[in-house]
Amino acid sequence: MFRFIEFNDLEDDEIRLVLKSHDQPVAEKGHVPRYGFSIIRIDGGEEIGVVYFAVDTTRRQYQRGHISYGVSPAHSGHNYAMKACKLVKPVALAHGFTRLFIGSGYDNIASRKTIEKLGAVPITASDIPDAEVFEYLAAEKIDMYVWDITLEIENQ
Repeated sequence: MFRFIEFNDLEDDEIRLVLKSHDQPVAEKGHVPRYGFSIIRIDGGEEIGVVYFAVDTTRRQYQRGHISYGVSPAHSGHNYAMKACKLVKPVALAHGFTRLFIGSGYDNIASRKTIEKLGAVPITASDIPDAEVFEYLAAEKIDMYVWDITLEIENQ
């Protein structure tokens, strides 16, 4: 059974991540271990979204990514998704990751901007095992990025 790690200090000056779920792997269904966190505004304690981190070392990581997120429309435009992704870094590092894959639909401009603000860059052939990954992403209309979580980006 996969061993989840406890994290209690995932916060910055605006938001806090509170554990929502530990999703156990189900190999027959292609499910990998996943942490789910509620994104909570520190001033007021309101839940404004979610962020998930999939502890994935399978081929799926190149097709679905490690991080997914959503922020309620009433709270969009404040970089909360980007901040939540940055707060997930200690979780990923604790599981041995140094880079993460994050995908966005072709037409999701806001999500692409979030990913780019993190310092993630579009994947290249050297990031993936074979051309079939590019074919899958094109067919599903997904832009996939790779984020080196060991680097700090200025002006975030």
